[in-house]
Amino acid sequence: MSYLSLVKLERAAHCSTNTVLTDKTHLKHLTLEWTERGEGSYSEEDVSNAEKVFEQLIPPHNLEDLTIVKFFGQRYPTWFHTTFLSSLIYLKLVDVRSCVHLPPIWQLPNLKYLKIDGAHAVTKVGPEFVGCKKGDPVWKELIAFPKLERLIFMDMPKWEEWSFFDKEVTAADELGEDGAADIRKEDAPSARMRLLPCLVKLFLHGCPKLRDLPQQLGKDTACLKELNLRGLNNLKAVEDHPVLSEVLIIGDCEGLERIYNLPQVTDLQVRGCLNLSHVEGLGSLQELSLGEDMQEVSSRWVPGLQEQHRQLHGEDLDIYTWTR
Repeated sequence: MSYLSLVKLERAAHCSTNTVLTDKTHLKHLTLEWTERGEGSYSEEDVSNAEKVFEQLIPPHNLEDLTIVKFFGQRYPTWFHTTFLSSLIYLKLVDVRSCVHLPPIWQLPNLKYLKIDGAHAVTKVGPEFVGCKKGDPVWKELIAFPKLERLIFMDMPKWEEWSFFDKEVTAADELGEDGAADIRKEDAPSARMRLLPCLVKLFLHGCPKLRDLPQQLGKDTACLKELNLRGLNNLKAVEDHPVLSEVLIIGDCEGLERIYNLPQVTDLQVRGCLNLSHVEGLGSLQELSLGEDMQEVSSRWVPGLQEQHRQLHGEDLDIYTWTR
């Protein structure tokens, strides 16, 4: 058996064994799906039962693809961050609307694809996402998401803040007396761990309250080739990501005002960003695609990009109309 889909799990009852799936040694692809209640909310007993059932559905060690759909519990099972998922390559969490925190899956050694779609209760993605909680020891060999290539966040309407390290830690780096700040800076997590070293594509769609992108994106993530942002209405700037290269796609980010200091970006595509008044510091830019709605606002900064391109490359910048 290579594929297995368990549906209507809200009807399942927890039992006395945790070996429902662990002996399915040929299982590669697993979908666990609950059914959304049409009207009203689930009772505490329903939620508790869903969590207990999920806890008992421990997959075999060789599982490669796991999809969770409409789980209405408030916490993920304890086996989610253990060796039970050591072979996992693809993980999709779809319409998991009641869990306030994302599962601690940063150390999964073979995970290449992670999609989180419809995590409606999440307001903050913090250090726990990369395994760097305040007070935890951090070692030089620690790698967060060592093989992850594609990361997708979609439909997260309450998500406001994304950080890799505690603000208290990074703020302390700038303070102190008699060289104390230098000591703390050497011990700062960012100097002692690797973040998403294989990440190639990052998609953020439908996250209207997200205010900022982590500064480590495009700094520590040296393989990041495509950043795709859509519906991030509260995002004011995309700037200072020196190793973000190749493709930057931004659509329907109503609050975006500034794109700055992205020296490796070669292809910029923008539409639906009518407050974008400042675009500068794109020395490698080769192609610019603009939505029809961007013609007026882009007249403020396109001439500057054209002049920079002529000075650096001796020819006009290629400008297209974004029709997709």
